[in-house]
Amino acid sequence: MNNRAKRRDSGSDIPPRSARGDDTSSLLVDSAISHCEKLRRVLELQEWIDGTVDNPLLATTCRKWKEEREQLLRELHLEQLDNAEVGSSALAL
Repeated sequence: MNNRAKRRDSGSDIPPRSARGDDTSSLLVDSAISHCEKLRRVLELQEWIDGTVDNPLLATTCRKWKEEREQLLRELHLEQLDNAEVGSSALAL
């Protein structure tokens, strides 16, 4: 095998930017997808919480859902929103 063949197999033809993973647009897309998934989960949890408020058998589960919802809101920097604000802003959209 000659030197040119070895070089092709070594991956040295990959541009340095791609090799390092510095693709900014890809990071932005990943971040946006993660943000959307968290928002979807918050809405899903809120729907479950609203549906189980009066069920004493699900009190522990409901408490865990509320904790998970609060954690996601903190991660999304939306912790200051309460249920009324979330509902009214969803209607505004």
